[in-house]
This record gives sequence, structure tokens and C-alpha cells, in this order.
Amino acid sequence: MDQFKTIARYRDLPLAELAKSKLDSEGIYCFLANKNHVGANWLVSFALGEVKVQVKTEDAEVALKILNKDQSSELIEIEETFPALTQNDLCIKCSSSNIVLLNTTRKAGAFSLLLGLPFIFFRKRYKCIDCGHIMNQKSNNL
Repeated sequence: MDQFKTIARYRDLPLAELAKSKLDSEGIYCFLANKNHVGANWLVSFALGEVKVQVKTEDAEVALKILNKDQSSELIEIEETFPALTQNDLCIKCSSSNIVLLNTTRKAGAFSLLLGLPFIFFRKRYKCIDCGHIMNQKSNNL
């Protein structure tokens, strides 16, 4: 019977799943202990000793090297391949690219529940952080 060793602990399930998928992609068998408990109620994570990434004892050293490998240079390469900003990506008032999507879906959903009426007409609205201008997507302002 194989012996397993805990090589990493994560408070949050998504981070543990990322580590598991990284090891799986390298062909190292691993599993997540306490995954279902923490997934059901993340508040018990510390009480259970967090989500543990466990691998076969003979694969432990290789798995640790894989998880500790710095891949930040690959992120820089990916960032360089992003397309350049176009006029539609900028604020129409100040030409800033510092724009965020306003999330009105939650508010409309809450009103929908309170009033018992379905709100089916949602518009995407964007706000420029620099000048505060609000833009609608339908008007081709963005």
C-alpha cells in the first residue's frame, strides 16, 4: 500500500485545487485531504488543519519543486501578447484606460426578489475611475 505525504496546506479550496491541477498536469498523482469539509464550510479549515495536498512519498521532492517553481517570467510573456488598447477601451471624457464594470445585477436581482417581478433588462455600465464618468455599452461610448 502506498504511503502519502502532505506537501502543502491551503486555507482556501480554490488554491488547493490549483496546486492539484498543476501536479496532475505534470503526471504526479495527488489528492486533497479535507477537501469536502472545507468546501462545505470554509470556517472549519483551520480546525481541520486546512486543505492538504498529499502525494506519494516517493514523489514528494519532485512535487515540492513543481509547486515552488517560479513562473512569473511566463506571466510577463503572456502580458506582452495582449492586444493594444483601442479607442473603445478608453473613457470618452478623459481617455483613461482605468475603467471598471459597474455591477448593478445584484441590486436589480434584490429588487426583483422584493417586488416579485422579473427584471430582464440589464445594461452593462462602465465607470471611469479617474474622472467618474459613467458610460453605457449600447451607446458605443466604450
